[in-house]
Amino acid sequence: MEYTTDVLVIGGGGAACRAALAAADAGARVLLASKRPPAKAGATSYPVAEMAGYNAGDPAVCGDVEKHYSDILEAGQGMADPQLAAILAARAPQTIRRLEAWGVPFEKEDDGYYVFKSCFSNSPRTHVIRGHGEPIIRAMMRQIALRSQITILDDAVILGLLQNGDGCCGAWGYRTDGTRLTICAGAVVLATGGGSQIFEKNLNPADVTGDGYRMAFEAGAELVNMEFMQIGIGFSHPVTNIFNGYIWEGKPILRNACGQEFLPAALPEGITGAEVMHEHRRHFPFSTSDNAKYLEIAIQREISEGRGTKNGGVLVDLRHMEDAWVAALPDDCGIHHMWPIARQHMLEKGADLLKSPVEICCFAHAVNGGVRIDQNAGSTVPGLYAAGETAGGPHGADRLGGNMMVTCQVFGEIAGCSAAQYAMRRRSAAKTAEKQDPGQELLHKSLDTAACLDRLHACTQRYLLVNRTQAGLQTVLQTVRDLERELAGAPDTDAIHLENAALQSELFTAKVMAFAALQRKESRGSHHRADWPQKDEKQGTPLVIDRHTKLE
Repeated sequence: MEYTTDVLVIGGGGAACRAALAAADAGARVLLASKRPPAKAGATSYPVAEMAGYNAGDPAVCGDVEKHYSDILEAGQGMADPQLAAILAARAPQTIRRLEAWGVPFEKEDDGYYVFKSCFSNSPRTHVIRGHGEPIIRAMMRQIALRSQITILDDAVILGLLQNGDGCCGAWGYRTDGTRLTICAGAVVLATGGGSQIFEKNLNPADVTGDGYRMAFEAGAELVNMEFMQIGIGFSHPVTNIFNGYIWEGKPILRNACGQEFLPAALPEGITGAEVMHEHRRHFPFSTSDNAKYLEIAIQREISEGRGTKNGGVLVDLRHMEDAWVAALPDDCGIHHMWPIARQHMLEKGADLLKSPVEICCFAHAVNGGVRIDQNAGSTVPGLYAAGETAGGPHGADRLGGNMMVTCQVFGEIAGCSAAQYAMRRRSAAKTAEKQDPGQELLHKSLDTAACLDRLHACTQRYLLVNRTQAGLQTVLQTVRDLERELAGAPDTDAIHLENAALQSELFTAKVMAFAALQRKESRGSHHRADWPQKDEKQGTPLVIDRHTKLE
C-alpha cells in the first residue's frame, strides 16, 4: 500500500496532533501515522495523573515571560539550548488562548487562572488541566476532524525513514494486519514520544518505545542530552499514578516490606527526613541538585537490595493527611488546592489514601533529550523535523514541571509549519528513495520477544535509573549486545513479527542512554552517578551523538 503526501507526521500524541494541524493550516496535505488511534496514543493523554501542569508566563505581568525563560536555563544547568528556551517561553502564553478557544478547560480561581509554583520554578506559572492531557487531545481531535486535508492511519507501525539525495522523503512500515506501507512525503515530522518503555517501571503507554530516536539516528540525525530523563516517585500498587511533589509536604511515613522506616538510616548526618521531604515539595522528578535526591536514592536502594514488596515497591502511609490537617500546613507548593483533587482522583481509581498504606517506587517518566533540533524544529537531516519528547534541546539536565505539555504545543506547531513550507517548495521534486528498509530482515526473526524485553527492563530498572555506576552502565550495554545477538541469530521465518521492531527500538534507546550516561562522569540534574556524585563544571556542555559515534 502506497501513499503520497506533503507532510508525514509520525506519532499520535500532543506534539503529533499539533504538528498535523499546523501543517494543514499552512496549506499542506498531511498524513498522520500512528500505532494507535490518536486519542489513545502517546503520553499526553495517558492516565497517570490527576492533572496536567501547563507552564506559561503571564505577558500582563512585567518580566514574567522572561522569568520563565531564565527558569528553563537554570533548571537545564547548561544543557538546554538558550534559543529554543527563549522561543518556548515567548510562545507559551498564546498556546493557552488557542487551547481555550478549542475548548480546553483550565482550572480557575477567583477571577483568573489557578497557578502554582511547579517543579524547579522560582515563581508560580503552572496552570492546571484536570484529567491530565486528555482534554488537550480531545480538543485537537475535534480540530483535526474539521480539516479534510488531514488523513489518519491509526494502525501504522512506522519502522524506518526513506531518503534521497536531498534528504528525508518519507517512511516505510506495516499496518497491524501485516500490510506493507510505503509513504512518500515532502517532509517528515517525528513525534513518536520518548523511550521510557525501556524501564520495568514507567509512566508511559506501551507505544512509546524510542522509535523516533532510532529512526532519526539511522537517517543521520544528531541526538542530544540522552543521559537526562525525568525519574519520579509514583504510586505503584494498587494503582499507578504520579506522586506529585506537593504531597511530600504532608510528611508521609515510608516503610520497607519488613515494616522498617528506612529513610532516617539512609540520610547523611545532619539531614532529617522532614527536611528532605520539605525540599521535595518543590519538584516531582528526582534531581541531584538538592537534598530531595535522598528519597529516590533510598527507595531505589531498598528495592534493589531485596527489601521491597512483592510488587517491587515500598509502603507509604498517608492516612494522617485529613483535610483539616492539610489545611493547617503552610502552603507554597499548592497542597491546599491540589491534595483534595489528588485524593479524589486516586479514590476513583480504586485507592483510598486515608484508609490504608499504598505502595510507591521509582518510575521512568520523560526523556529530556532527543533528536537535536534548531529554531525551526529541524533536525540535521533536511526534510526531517521533530517535536515533543522526541526532540532534544528545549530542556536540559532538569525540566520545569508543566514544560513538556507546552513544548508539544509550541514546537509541534513550529515543526508542522516548517515541514509544510519545506514540502510545498519541493512538490515537483523527485521523491525516489535511495535507501529503504534497513533492518527489514529482523522482522522475520522468530524469538521470545517478551522474554527479551523482560530481561532488558529488569537490567535498566536496576542500573540505568537512579544510582548509576560505571559497572552498572556497562552491564546495561552488555545486556543490549547480548540481546542484539540473540535477535540477529534467531531463526528466519516467512512471517512478519512487528513486535521485533519494538525490541529493536528499545535496545537502541537503552544503548544510547547508557552510553551517554557512561560518558558523563558527574552528577547533574536528573543524571545521578553514584560513583561521581558531584557536579563537574568542566562538563558543562551537552553531549551530542550521531551515527559516527561508537556506542560502546
